[in-house]
Amino acid sequence: MLHTRQDARLARRSVAGALLLALTLAAVAACAGAGTGPTTGSTAGPQATPQPTPTAVPGDPGAVASPGGGPGGIGGGTDPGSGGGSGGNVGSGILPPGLTFPIPPGPDQGLLGEARYLTPTQGLVNQHGASVQLVRAAITSDGKTFVDLRWYSGVAPCTALDSIKVQKDDAARTVHLTVMEGSGPGDQVCIDIAELHAVAVDLGVLASGTWTISADGDAPAIRLDVP
Repeated sequence: MLHTRQDARLARRSVAGALLLALTLAAVAACAGAGTGPTTGSTAGPQATPQPTPTAVPGDPGAVASPGGGPGGIGGGTDPGSGGGSGGNVGSGILPPGLTFPIPPGPDQGLLGEARYLTPTQGLVNQHGASVQLVRAAITSDGKTFVDLRWYSGVAPCTALDSIKVQKDDAARTVHLTVMEGSGPGDQVCIDIAELHAVAVDLGVLASGTWTISADGDAPAIRLDVP
């Protein structure tokens, strides 16, 4: 059977069209397969952003579980004073409700005014001793001795309570207290005024007898009769 040139051209066009249709169908199938297959780098949803955890700072009234903790209130809870003849570090104790301290003699009754009770602060620099100007003590109904120390000093953060050092001699019936202050790290800007500070020290249950309680500074020592 004989074919003309026109028939040959029609045949070649038919073959080319068939090949193009086959390639198109193959490409569509490949795209469909890629859409249904596993993917990499995808996430199931938005990632949760970690939230900062609040940090309790010693001395912060919000971190002290005590009645009235903070400026002008009652100091926060701490460990009792250490025994023996060696020095120890304690903080301010909780003053029991209704505890009454004796009024010391002397003309300067300004030290009995509204004082800011302090709690120890960590991380202070330039530690130094404060000059305590008033020492008084009282015994609770359950036999614990609390000492109230008062002094004038600068304001926070330039001046803050670092610790209370306690030297107790059971044999001699003596207790000596040292108030250590410091300042916050870095450059601080504070107003230049004097503020009445106080700290309550829980000495625990002392042995029976007459105790002499003193502190570094100008405050005279006191005598306390423990039953």
